[in-house]
Amino acid sequence: MANEIYNTSWWGTALDTARTAGTNPDFFGSQMKLLTSEQDDLVVNGDFAVDDNWSKGAGWTISGGSANGSNTTGDLYQENVVKSGRHYKVTYTISNYVSGSVRVELPNNSYAGIERSANGTYTETILSGGTLVLFDARTSFTGSIDNVSVQLVRCDLEDIEAKKCLADWIHTTALKDLNN
Repeated sequence: MANEIYNTSWWGTALDTARTAGTNPDFFGSQMKLLTSEQDDLVVNGDFAVDDNWSKGAGWTISGGSANGSNTTGDLYQENVVKSGRHYKVTYTISNYVSGSVRVELPNNSYAGIERSANGTYTETILSGGTLVLFDARTSFTGSIDNVSVQLVRCDLEDIEAKKCLADWIHTTALKDLNN
């Protein structure tokens, strides 16, 4: 859609504010739903509110609203979350960190995020090789995992090309509707 009718001052502002304005006409709303930020969270019980939906290897427990690793090299995982061959945005928080490291995988070493060994909230985009969302405790991990979210990756409005293509589509569609 290069060299189309995009105007950053008008269309850019309209796109940036559409969600907060609460407008959702059919042609615009359907395109907004294609964005990563509008995708459903695919993980069930990512806040670990209950001890359910997650398989726990040795050294993992779920309590107090988090998954807790205690000197573990075991895995914590949820099945049938993602599809192979697609990119996913994975966000999670490590807290109460004491030692070791952990990384998120979708589902094996070829499709892994960065090893983490500190408290913090991390966001990674990972290509999936299967259906699992797995936290692999790499070196005797002691700490907690919480706020796990997995979303299918689409374009986001922060990407100028995404704004441009969406604006061009809206403009073209609106002109067609006006001409009919």
